[in-house]
Amino acid sequence: MPAKSKPRRRGRPAVPAADLKTFLDHLGETASVAGAAAKAVIQRSTLYQLRKHDAEFAARWDEARKLGIERLEDEAMRRTLDGVQKPVFYAGQQIASVQHFNDRLLQFLLKAHKPETYDRPRPTAAAPLPFDLVKRVMAAEARMDAQGDRLPPLPKKEARRGKR
Repeated sequence: MPAKSKPRRRGRPAVPAADLKTFLDHLGETASVAGAAAKAVIQRSTLYQLRKHDAEFAARWDEARKLGIERLEDEAMRRTLDGVQKPVFYAGQQIASVQHFNDRLLQFLLKAHKPETYDRPRPTAAAPLPFDLVKRVMAAEARMDAQGDRLPPLPKKEARRGKR
């Protein structure tokens, strides 16, 4: 007798293995979860739930995404070094094409691979003030108490009745 599987929550059917393979394959090509989910026709929320509860699927997801990112890096490097053909039009007709190199993409790649050379240091968080305001206020109140010059308490706001 085959072992019974656990009942699914909220009545959702299990995701077919072929759909999961399609998702992981596309994720490995593009590194886009949304695009891979659409290609596999699976809701992203379903995939994230599956990832949360299935360690093996999560590991396969991470590996596929890593491959997809490496593929994107390779494509960026290719476009930077080899450029891309851009058509040239005259009077509505394509008359030629020119090799276009993307200097901005090159800049990003250099920053990613050698940040110590090509990336400006990011500003650190704002430095704390040279004094602690709360401590200063408490010290001032203590001095006033010692001299007997205590300020009167602030008046309480009266509740408004019926008028705005």
